[in-house]
Amino acid sequence: MDLLYEAASNYQELLNKKYHIKAVYKDETIELSFSFLIEHFYHLIGFHKLLDMKHITKPKFLYTRILSKKITYATIEGSNFLEEMQERIRYFHHINQLINRLQSGDIVIEFSNTNRTRIRADFLLYDLMDNGYTHLFLRKDKAYGYVPCSFFCRNDDKYIRNNKKYRVKEFTITMNKNKQTQ
Repeated sequence: MDLLYEAASNYQELLNKKYHIKAVYKDETIELSFSFLIEHFYHLIGFHKLLDMKHITKPKFLYTRILSKKITYATIEGSNFLEEMQERIRYFHHINQLINRLQSGDIVIEFSNTNRTRIRADFLLYDLMDNGYTHLFLRKDKAYGYVPCSFFCRNDDKYIRNNKKYRVKEFTITMNKNKQTQ
């Protein structure tokens, strides 16, 4: 199966749902809800890293063009920057696993920029994988609550350490009333 198509198919399972988390840190409780949006697939999969492929499609159309097989892995294989995106493609299915693990009380991090990063996020969800960590960052969006804004894998805990860690007490998934069309 085409790697981009497989990633888009995995992402499709996350769409049209609202994810609700109630988490605690000592006596402090937070509640947050987030949704995956079609237009965020472009950045989460790492397409913005392909500096020589910007002409292929606009961010809001990438997801549907991959599902319709108008853009395939072969389309981007010639990019000089493919290596920048390779790991995201290979581990993209870990987002689904990370979401499933939230039900078992995993940790949500209130993300602060103490690590001197360009990532503008409010929360970080992470999971152990192989020899490293899967990172999914959430940022506040006026229209949708929280939305995923960045995804990647790392072999170290640079973005995890020095942040407040909340333990998930409740995790629920509800269907969105307004379905996104593909």
